[in-house]
Amino acid sequence: MVATTILSVVGAALLMGFVSLKRNFAATTDFAINHADQMRISDYMAMDFRRAVKVDPPNRNDVSIYIPTYYDDSTPALNPRTPTLDGKGGVYYGDLNASIRVRYYLSGTAIYRQEGLAAPVVLASDVQDFVFDTTDLGKVIKTSITFKPTFRSAGATTQVVAATAFYNTTLLRNNRGVY
Repeated sequence: MVATTILSVVGAALLMGFVSLKRNFAATTDFAINHADQMRISDYMAMDFRRAVKVDPPNRNDVSIYIPTYYDDSTPALNPRTPTLDGKGGVYYGDLNASIRVRYYLSGTAIYRQEGLAAPVVLASDVQDFVFDTTDLGKVIKTSITFKPTFRSAGATTQVVAATAFYNTTLLRNNRGVY
């Protein structure tokens, strides 16, 4: 009986240890996935927003920007275009009015990036909210992304359990005639 009791206590301790390790592994994996999504979105948006020659007024969960056409349509390979300055601080490639539309939007719980007529690409999933805002005469874009919580811990605050927020502020470099 003593051996059975000791074996039961050791077995329960091992079981609790395994459950705890599994939960910690799941939490660490979810955190890493969310962090990678945040970095990917930040990199894409910063790159595109800095190259933008035009930004449509953003909706809450949707924004369209226009970037220069860096390459021509020649075949078999695309050739880079020579940049042209417009004298007002703008840099253009090819025709001054030629650009490619890049759209960022939230659909369901995923953030998508669509370039031109290409199929949209999922940048992040498990997103609760995606908000755009422009300031300083349209020269600065502020983005707020709220991810759904993926791990709940006993004793965690309501704010932590509610969601994880990520903020990004990007200065638009290319002059779009607002100066």
